[in-house]
Amino acid sequence: MKFLLFPFSSTAQEEVSEEKVYDFVEEDPEFPGGTDAMTKYIVEHVEYPDKAKELGEQGIVYVKFVVASDGSVTNVSIRKGVSATLDAEATRVISAMPNWIPGMQAGKAVAVNYTLPIHFRLSTNKDERRAKKEEKRLKKALKKGG
Repeated sequence: MKFLLFPFSSTAQEEVSEEKVYDFVEEDPEFPGGTDAMTKYIVEHVEYPDKAKELGEQGIVYVKFVVASDGSVTNVSIRKGVSATLDAEATRVISAMPNWIPGMQAGKAVAVNYTLPIHFRLSTNKDERRAKKEEKRLKKALKKGG
C-alpha cells in the first residue's frame, strides 16, 4: 500500500474566525520539516481501514483545510472523495497534524487554504511477488559480498 502526496493551494476563499483566508501568498505554509517530513507523517499515521481493504477501495482523497495564522490546521473537509471509509481516514490524519509554519503575506503570518491529495493504493499480488523477488536477489547479493 502506498500513499503519495502532491500539495497545492485551493482556489476558493473562506473566512475562519474572522481571519481572512488567502489562496495565494508570498510564502506558502509549510509542514515542520518540509514535504519529506509531511510524507513521512502521513505514511506513519494513515491506517488503511479494514473495510476499505475488504471492498478493494482505492483512489485519491483530496483533503482541503486551512493553515491558520498560528499554524494550526482547521476547517478540514473533503474536496473530492473516494468512499466514506477512506475519506474519514484522510480527514482523521489531516485533523491530527501538528501545527505548520504559517504562510506569510506582507511580512505577517496569515491563514491560507491548502489541499492535499492522499493516494490510497492496495498492493496487488504482482507487486508482492516482485517485492519478494527483489528481497531474495538482495539477500543473495549480500551473501556473495560477505
